[in-house]
Amino acid sequence: MKILSDWRSVRLWETQVERDLHRSYSLRTHGILIGTFTMLLMWGVSAMQMHLLHVDSLAVRYFLTLGVGYLGYLLVLRWWARRLVEGRSKLDADVGDGADAGEFAFDVGSRLGSGGDGSVLSDAASGALDIAGGADEGAVIVVPVIAIFLICAAVVLGAGSLVLLYFGWDALLAVAIEVAFSYVSARAAVRVAREGWLMAAVRLTWKPLLGAVVCAVALGALLDHFMPQVNSLPEAVRVLLKKKH
Repeated sequence: MKILSDWRSVRLWETQVERDLHRSYSLRTHGILIGTFTMLLMWGVSAMQMHLLHVDSLAVRYFLTLGVGYLGYLLVLRWWARRLVEGRSKLDADVGDGADAGEFAFDVGSRLGSGGDGSVLSDAASGALDIAGGADEGAVIVVPVIAIFLICAAVVLGAGSLVLLYFGWDALLAVAIEVAFSYVSARAAVRVAREGWLMAAVRLTWKPLLGAVVCAVALGALLDHFMPQVNSLPEAVRVLLKKKH
């Protein structure tokens, strides 16, 4: 009964924290700021690979850029959530009242992650490359058209996954609740099993990240194969526009 009582108290306290955060801050705006910072970080990492490290493969460059960007996102998310929690007027060590914010955040994250599965795109891209390898002279005309379609699909799906990943506020809310709970448990010795801020963040973001990685690597592989002379996606777009005209 003691454990059940503690669990209910924590559930009630979570909602109070969520209400306080929503009342004190515009979480959507904070999500946009975090996403903008992460995109700028990724742009800098990509530019460094291209101009300083001379990484020619776009697939490798995109993979490394997304990896560094995600690590930077997690660090900024943790720092930002801590600042939000410390900015609250008080932390109720006795645990407050309300509904269930943590479960709400996890449900939203699973909904976001359920869309934009990149495995189909990856299979299609590899199939197009196989066709290109064994094509005769007649098929060579068709393959670039397929490649352009797959490139556009990879750009759209990858960009959508990145928007869901970096510009949402659900992960920020979940991490802030976990950080706030760590403060409360340190003060009040509340013994309830929690997954921690890192697991909460990864749980809400790994599916969009996977979709973005698959789309980005597929896009890079297509550009490396069909347009090896280009060093970036904008350059590839300019080449395609010139061929169109």
